[in-house]
Amino acid sequence: DQLAAARPSLASVVDIGPSWDAAHAGGPAGYRMRVLRLTNSATNAAIPDKPNMVVLAAIHAREYTTAELVTRFAEYLANGYGTDPDATWLLDNFRFHFILQGNPDGRKKAESGLSWRKNTDNDDGTCSANAYGVDLNRNFGWRFGQVTDGSSPDPCNVEYRGPGAESENETQNILRYVIGTRGAGGTYSGGIFTDRRTDTGTAPSDFRGMFLDIHSFSQLVLWPWAYTATDAPNAPALQTLGRRLAYFNNYRPVQWNGLYLADGTNTDTVYGTTGAPSYTIELGQEFFEDCNTFQTSTYPQNFNALKYAARNLHDPYTAPSGPDTTSIGASATSIMRGQAFAVSAFVDDGRYNQSNGTESVQAITSATASLDHAPWDAGTN
Repeated sequence: DQLAAARPSLASVVDIGPSWDAAHAGGPAGYRMRVLRLTNSATNAAIPDKPNMVVLAAIHAREYTTAELVTRFAEYLANGYGTDPDATWLLDNFRFHFILQGNPDGRKKAESGLSWRKNTDNDDGTCSANAYGVDLNRNFGWRFGQVTDGSSPDPCNVEYRGPGAESENETQNILRYVIGTRGAGGTYSGGIFTDRRTDTGTAPSDFRGMFLDIHSFSQLVLWPWAYTATDAPNAPALQTLGRRLAYFNNYRPVQWNGLYLADGTNTDTVYGTTGAPSYTIELGQEFFEDCNTFQTSTYPQNFNALKYAARNLHDPYTAPSGPDTTSIGASATSIMRGQAFAVSAFVDDGRYNQSNGTESVQAITSATASLDHAPWDAGTN
């Protein structure tokens, strides 16, 4: 709210629906779930189809660092606009959607000192005071309940998937906002991402935008599928971007199932229904991480990973396979029209995490620079 009030041309807050407690009479008051949206509204007319980045945090209540990381990244974008060239460029060209608390009722339970993972749905009525609720990241629709040990049917289990796919208010709110509402034919529409998959389930190489689900802890960068060891249709491109992200946070890049098999996850659902590149990033080494570790390690490493992801929103399936410009400079800080000046840059194609398989590193033969235009704009030099 403070960001939206201070930077109304850049930030807004959107209500996407009630938490489980807020939607059920007789329970605690609960909360409204909200999205912090950031972009430079002054450039919307010139760039009406800005690529979107959706970042979900804290869907598991005890994973505190996730909300803090994403909030700080949002603050960097909003407060850095006009002074930080990267923040300015990102907000001029892209839209950001930050769901900072994906499980607000559960977060309040965790703040009481409990290691609380689930939401606070107590409809079953058979569990103890510290065991009820639904694991929201097993409640999404993709292969819901179809994998042995991929989730639990036991309402008291920490990975209880719920009584049915998308049964929980929090899940419904997130899905409605990110991929839209399911129609009679089973397809979704009206959300941030539009389904562009082919008949084989493959997303086109020019898909724009990205979905990130931030968790803790394991120090991993994960991509679909979670429900099977089979490669996803866009596996090579997902892997390449995953290894790029893992370069910055120094985490292990691996397909989601490399952590364990899971069904009903949000990254499988977003990728599987729209083709949007979707990642789970597992932060740090514990749920209740101490402030010094977060400040000196988890935050700076993952801030840079988020920044890299944001820079690639226009071409997430292709740009990461090419080199990365790590620095750029000019021979003069002020020039007259028509005056020549030199541009220098360092370009590196080796910035992959090669700890789990290897990406080929290419020889760089040429580079181009653009001024006052995005490099993908027609006619840019």
